[in-house]
Amino acid sequence: MKHAPKTRCSGLWSESRFASFIKSALRGASNRWQPKYAAKRAAKIGRNQYVCALCKAVVGNKDSHMDHVDPVVDPVRGFNGWDEYIARLFVEQDGYRCLCTECHAEVTAKQRIIRKQNKVK
Repeated sequence: MKHAPKTRCSGLWSESRFASFIKSALRGASNRWQPKYAAKRAAKIGRNQYVCALCKAVVGNKDSHMDHVDPVVDPVRGFNGWDEYIARLFVEQDGYRCLCTECHAEVTAKQRIIRKQNKVK
């Protein structure tokens, strides 16, 4: 098995490892993005009660997930550069929706299938 050359971080990381590091850092920053919290407040109907945007179930905080309406990485086209990734990650309030755990799992599974079908071989 051929290993990718380690060209980043003083020769310790491959390009793939570097990309994972950057994506993780950006995801962490997105957790402090105000429009995301505004969208969650908009889905709140009571103390620790949120409405799922898809099935309309009322769930608690632990069972609610803030989901991007348009996936950060398009499941058909895949990763298309950092500018697009950042623009799709840091969206305004209307770019988020609150989903229950079940609906979030279903949406994620469907996107995963699409990604697999469109993966370049």
